[in-house]
Amino acid sequence: MLSFSHPKLSRRTLLISLAALSLSACGFTPVLKQGSTARGLQGQIRFNLIDSRDGFLLLDKLETRLGAPASSARYAAKVDLMIDESRLTLTAATSVERITLNGTAMVSIVDTATDSEVFNGKLRQTTSYTSTGETAQTVASKREAHAKLVTSLADQIVMRLNSSAESWAK
Repeated sequence: MLSFSHPKLSRRTLLISLAALSLSACGFTPVLKQGSTARGLQGQIRFNLIDSRDGFLLLDKLETRLGAPASSARYAAKVDLMIDESRLTLTAATSVERITLNGTAMVSIVDTATDSEVFNGKLRQTTSYTSTGETAQTVASKREAHAKLVTSLADQIVMRLNSSAESWAK
């Protein structure tokens, strides 16, 4: 039987070691390790500008995560962003509504050297906010919900691009 002089520290160390061992046994490798294909995407994708507040925020998040495009970026990306609202009135007397935002991002990446599409995907995300009789509060909630939705879509795009880079980014 194992005996630990510091039970929490030793058990924690043992559990972390076992977790690391199991991950290495299944072939797990970090996507962004030094020299990986996904790491090579940094600064190599030029995204289109979507003419809206949400589009600007999406572009900012993508460039923050994937790097600002170099002048000789190898890939051109087109993102179509659509955000739909659906309303549910909770109480008619106080005009409280729950608004659900359904966001969809259609992403297409073209290799500029061959002019061929190398990646395309459709990503979805949902969030919501509450609309009340207080205009300032509702506007702030709406902006926060849009920012949360767009940030989540950007994270999904980056994750999908990084995880699939081995198959299309050579």
